[in-house]
Amino acid sequence: MNNNLARELEIDVPLRSPEAPKESPVHMPAPRKAGITRIEKLLVVSVSIVVFALMTFYISQEIMISTLNRTLQDKTVTIANEQNVNENLSQEIQELSRYDRVYEIAKKAGLTMNEANIRNVSK
Repeated sequence: MNNNLARELEIDVPLRSPEAPKESPVHMPAPRKAGITRIEKLLVVSVSIVVFALMTFYISQEIMISTLNRTLQDKTVTIANEQNVNENLSQEIQELSRYDRVYEIAKKAGLTMNEANIRNVSK
């Protein structure tokens, strides 16, 4: 019988290999697919739209400000030219209304001075 026992052990030994210790289950998150989700896509698209709208608004405001500045410069130049013309005309009025010039024109027209009809007007 001893022989049978030894054979039985020889046969059983290779079949009974030590079992690997079982690892305790670790709670790991489910693996995520590569790529972005719908919410992330929506967020990226909405941020892009907002940024594009703000850039468009900024550029349009800059164009409007530039146009207004150019208009203001044109008006300033026009006003300066009109003031220059007004000063020239007031100098011409002063030259044409000198007493000796008026007296000379009256003399050529045959007019005489009548002291009773003269009135002094002050401003």
